[in-house]
Parts: sequence; C-alpha cells; structure tokens
Amino acid sequence: MVLPTANPTKSYWIEAAESPLRDFRSSEALPEETDVAIIGGGYAGASTAYWINKVCDRTKLTWGQLRPHAYSRYAKWSKRFGPHGAMELIEHEMAHLSAFRNLSEEENIAEEVCLKFGETFDAAMTDEAWTRLKGALEAMRRDHGDDHEIVKVCRVIEDAHQAEEFTQMKGALAAVVHPAGQILQAHTPVMDVSARDVDGWIKVKTERGAIRARSVVHTTNRWASHLLPEFSNLILPDRGTIAAIKAPPGFIKHTGAQHWDSVVNNYHLQLPPPYNTIIIGGARQLLVHKPDDCFPNDKEDQQIDGVAAFYASWGISDVAGSPDAVPAGLSKEVNEGGCWTGIQTESADDFPFVGAVPERPGHYIAAGFAGHGMPRVLGSAAHVAPLVLESLGVDYSKPLLAASFPPLPQPFRTTAERIERLKDTNLNALAEEYKQSCAESAKKPFCNTARVMSVLTTPPSWDDRHQQVMAQL
Repeated sequence: MVLPTANPTKSYWIEAAESPLRDFRSSEALPEETDVAIIGGGYAGASTAYWINKVCDRTKLTWGQLRPHAYSRYAKWSKRFGPHGAMELIEHEMAHLSAFRNLSEEENIAEEVCLKFGETFDAAMTDEAWTRLKGALEAMRRDHGDDHEIVKVCRVIEDAHQAEEFTQMKGALAAVVHPAGQILQAHTPVMDVSARDVDGWIKVKTERGAIRARSVVHTTNRWASHLLPEFSNLILPDRGTIAAIKAPPGFIKHTGAQHWDSVVNNYHLQLPPPYNTIIIGGARQLLVHKPDDCFPNDKEDQQIDGVAAFYASWGISDVAGSPDAVPAGLSKEVNEGGCWTGIQTESADDFPFVGAVPERPGHYIAAGFAGHGMPRVLGSAAHVAPLVLESLGVDYSKPLLAASFPPLPQPFRTTAERIERLKDTNLNALAEEYKQSCAESAKKPFCNTARVMSVLTTPPSWDDRHQQVMAQL
C-alpha cells in the first residue's frame, strides 16, 4: 500500500505561509454523499475544484515556479512525436502564462499568491550544456520558423560577460531567455474506493468514515496507485530536495536555471516581499553521487545528508558579485522549513496521466506530472472538469479562461492502450539506467569541486550547523 508519510520534512512554502487552510475542515463529520469527491489537496486537486466551481457558475496550497519548457525539450520531444507533436506540448505549457495572468486578475489574487511575470533563463555553465540548449532552440527555429509566436519570445545571450550579468550566475558561458511566472477536508486520507454501484454511487472510505460520490477525481500524483493499482508501474517515486536561502529584497533579477549537462542542474526563484527568500532546487552536483537517495525513493520524512550544507553555500559559490553582497545561509532552521525533501514523481513515459480512468466508470485522474506540474496542471484540470460534469449530466458553459488552453496533448491522455503498454515497465531497469546516468555525470569536474567533496566527506552524524560551516570553507 503506497501512502505518503504522516510526518514529511517541513517545507518553507507551508511553514512561511501559515495558512488557515493547512488544517481546515469544513465540518466535524464527513457528509454522507457528494456529487464529486476530489482526492488530493495540492495544485491539481485545487485546480480541478476551481474549474468545476467556475464552469458551474456557482483547497494544502503550495507555490511553485511557472516555468514552461519553451524550447529546451523540443529536440527530445520532436524525435518521439514529430515537430507538430513537440510544439503541441510546448504550446500547452506556454498557455499557462496567459491563463495564470488572467486568472489572477479575474480572482484578484496576484499579491496573495506572490504571482509575478517576467523572464527566466537557462544558463549554460559548460560547453556541453550550451550545445544541448542552443541545439534545441535551433531545431525549433528550423521546423517552425523565426516568426512562430513561441520562437519569437526566446532569445539568446552568447556573450559570456552579458550572460553572467543577466543571469547573475558566476561562470555562465551563455544563456537562453524566455517568458515565465512564479507563483477542504485536511488530514483525511482515503483508504479505499469502490467501483460504481448499480445506483451510480462510488464509496470512498477514509479514516474518518465513508462518503458516497457520483464521481471521484484522483489528484494524488505519486500516490495515485494506492487507490488505482494499475498505475503502480506507471507513476514512480522521484525524491527531490529544495532549500530556502536568505536574501535582500529584489536581489534576483530573473528566475532561472543553471545547466552543466543533461542531468546536473539547479533552478531558483526569489519570492517578493515580505518573504524575499530565494527558493532553490536541484543540488544535482551532489546528488549524482547519491542516486539511491533520489530514484526510486519515497522517504520524504528524511533529509538527504549534506544537502542543507550544499545549498547554504550556493550564494557564495555560484552567484556573481561581491562575497559580502551575495545571499548566504538558510531562511529558516533546516528542519523548520529551511531545507526539505518531497516526492515529485516520474512517469513511465515522461508525461502525466489526465482524463477518465479506463474500465473505472466515474473515476478521473490528473497525476504523474514528473516534477513539472506548474505549467501543466491548470490546463490539465480544465480538461478534466468538463468530463466530470458531463458524467453527472450537468449543464455548463466553458469559461473564456478555460477555453484559452489548446487541446490536451495526446501524450497526456489516459487511454487503455497507454496503460496496457506501460503496465509491465521494468522498474529495476529504470533505476539502473538512472544510476548509470548519475555515474557518468559524477565523473565530470563540476561534480567534484571542493564544495561538493567537502560535503561528501562530512560525517552524516554532524549536525546541520557544522555542515553549513564546512560547506563554506
């Protein structure tokens, strides 16, 4: 039985927000029945609830980086799906930028959710990374022309000095720049769901009792197979780690990512006031030495040894500028939201599962977002909500905001053929392939710097404060 841990490491998102929704229950007891039960209280669950409420005309929240793959996956995707299929995937992600802007204005929540728009970058830290990034953009230009609306908004900085100045990343060789943005019944785990009975009801069993529903939407990402075992080999655990770094207001000019090769990268953003914190994820220079700590791994109740120390020294090591002026240290104590782990999932074929669940009438899914949910979930939920309402015989009119999304990309669709094709995925082979890719990167110079090695050789028993000191030496 695959269930999330009851005591995960504490994230800055939750600890800093101090939201009343964190433990919110709209009633002491569960109601006996409902038209729609949404299992999962994250971004996908909240988005699905939003669209259902919106189209009828009558949510644990997290934040994230709305950073579409504007070009960087084009070469990979075009090999699998052709130029049109690759651009279809990119257009679906890019549509989230205008949708989020319109949603925030319509609901008047831009300041409340720390939503802002601007440019993001991919900084090439090695020639290898620049060859890959530039090659992806050039392939997209060849196939779709310089006048394509997405091609036009991607620009290149090839001068190393200008790249470092724009990205603020020490040693950046070049960069590609494109647009981006950033951004119940709690504690009620569902233990079992039934098939729909002859009267059209699905029984949803929880630790607090049972409730009948006409339709059930599964938005639990990694944990979907707990209730839908056919997804056991399809949605897989990939543990990532993130930290919150202290910084003065407005220090980071643009959100962005550092690339050393196709495996090793960092990504970061800075929250606006009153938080000002830099949120950084990746740490792959260190984690390639610890593949078993990442994939496959469900241990979100544990820190990864050395990561807090590695993150704490990021500003001094990687940010261009005077050492006295760059960010240093965590915004909170390590185990109080300064550094945390989480399960972001991998999908057996790299794409989420969205739509009606085959051979389970009344069940719908939006899960398996492969660590890239921010520019995928809102549009995916906009696709699921009408399916749910149609199954209930509810008349609705699609709001203009939902209609702004292109059709759901074919690789996202949850079909019986796709499930059948992936059900025998060899998990051991995937884990071995991941270890091999990590081992290849771990041999490269950028994964063997003094900063990395000092953390790797620090005894795990040392407390986090000692590790942070060591990482800065």
